[in-house]
Amino acid sequence: MRAAVPGARDEPTARQVTAAFRGLLTVRLLGALANGVMLPFVILWAHRVGGLSGAAAGALFLVQAAGEFTGGLAGGALADRIGHRRMLLLSTTGMALGYGSLFLVHHPILALGLFLTAGLFESAFHPTIAALIGDLHAEKDLHHAYGMTRVVASIGGVIGPILGAVAVTLSLSSVFAMAGVLLVGAVLAVLIAVPSDRAIGPETPQADIGEEAKEVYGAVAQILRDRRLALLVFGGSLLTITFTWWEADGLVLLNRIDSLGTTAYAALFAVDALAIILFQIPVSRWAGRRDTGRLLFLGAALQGVGLAGFAAAGFGYPALLAAVLVTSFGMMISGPTTSAFLSRHAPPGRSATYQAALSTSQDIGTAIGPTSGLALARIGPPTLVWLLALPLGLIAGLATARAARLPSRTGSAATEQHAPPS
Repeated sequence: MRAAVPGARDEPTARQVTAAFRGLLTVRLLGALANGVMLPFVILWAHRVGGLSGAAAGALFLVQAAGEFTGGLAGGALADRIGHRRMLLLSTTGMALGYGSLFLVHHPILALGLFLTAGLFESAFHPTIAALIGDLHAEKDLHHAYGMTRVVASIGGVIGPILGAVAVTLSLSSVFAMAGVLLVGAVLAVLIAVPSDRAIGPETPQADIGEEAKEVYGAVAQILRDRRLALLVFGGSLLTITFTWWEADGLVLLNRIDSLGTTAYAALFAVDALAIILFQIPVSRWAGRRDTGRLLFLGAALQGVGLAGFAAAGFGYPALLAAVLVTSFGMMISGPTTSAFLSRHAPPGRSATYQAALSTSQDIGTAIGPTSGLALARIGPPTLVWLLALPLGLIAGLATARAARLPSRTGSAATEQHAPPS
């Protein structure tokens, strides 16, 4: 089997770009809805239906993360070889089958295997969407495009658990059936609304699919030598580690400072999601006209300041709300800025590989963050954990800002002047 043969392509019209982008947003929304439907009920399902008891239930998340981490770079590199749309279709279909099949599973080994398989497919889902967004948009539109993606993901994160609660009224397993249906809808959206790679970007060189594994490992070796990417992954990992102190350990840590109920704690995440929905687009428009290095430092620093603000939990709930909003604004700046910068920096034909490499910072942070936060709380007061987020945020900001200042390894034509047609 052969990948697409390179050749001349027609410039997509503005209407075609808009339609394709709306299709990608629909896919991202349905993916976020499916995740939101499942996530709050996975542990409960594992105990009551999946045959996993005690701490073993947490192994579902562990094997899913292992699948995402081990498959991420390979999935991104493969997407660059066989085509971004083709990989998005493959990964979305794999997620639909993997998560949807859990509706029928009542055995722990099968549950772990399906979570691992779904994680492998999901590892290519997010970076491939990011790469397609870069294919579609000119440099000046990237901030807005990636900001819109964060908005629809936040909408899915808010509505998804509500849909999951409705599904649970039928049975715990129904959350996976609903997630599977939503992901099948995402597959249809890819088929209907996302055009072929030939219509929206340069095609990959002709290659024998039997040699894809060699190409994948070559791509991994390439990005390991890229100092810009290494700094972005390092800074992103620090930011994810500190964020998980709130996301995973927050209730425990905050209750050691001042009593906080589960409802009040959950409301903080609702405030974060609502802030993104309301303010991400204006922030992206503002950031699109600013220096990339300064934005990367500002976003990381604001997240550090916001998380450090949780140390003031003893002053009452308004202090926590203020801390959440500062953290949220930091993420609104750094997230789209990082994705847009990487889209410009990635060498031709490697955009999905680079986006996949960046996504490993999420996996690294998620693996280290929850354990490190609780460990720090054992050796010192919980305020120490929150205050430590500030210097780590500043270090992350310096690292990512430095990445934006380094000279391009692939030449200015591949980065500074890269502007896909809009």
